[in-house]
Amino acid sequence: MFPIQSVWLLRSSLVYLLLGTLLGALLMSQKIFLWDHSFWFLLPIHYSIMVWGFFIQFIMGTAYWMFPKHLSDLQRGSHFQAWFLFYSYNIGFVFFVLIQLNQLPNDFERYAKILICLAIVMFIRLLWVRSISYNS
Repeated sequence: MFPIQSVWLLRSSLVYLLLGTLLGALLMSQKIFLWDHSFWFLLPIHYSIMVWGFFIQFIMGTAYWMFPKHLSDLQRGSHFQAWFLFYSYNIGFVFFVLIQLNQLPNDFERYAKILICLAIVMFIRLLWVRSISYNS
């Protein structure tokens, strides 16, 4: 059965794909219509949305579903840890994008990156336990 945490990771990654594509289309239309050049500050944000919002989260959602399962009741590990992964990654990433848009001080950006890093560490932990305990 497809875990609900994977469903939400994949859904949110597809939302980021849509946002990143729309932002990329806006930036490409800037080249055609020669609007104000102030839109180009959005290029690093576009890259962040496509790589960190869509690609990495899509990989995490797919890997959480596909890695070997435990032979116990909690086949994919703690539900709390999986939800922590989802919420901390998305909250941290949304804060990171908003901080880049508003160009706030680096202290706020550091907290957003800490949330993203905690989510990645939790993801590695969830999969590591499943992969080394598969044969036992």
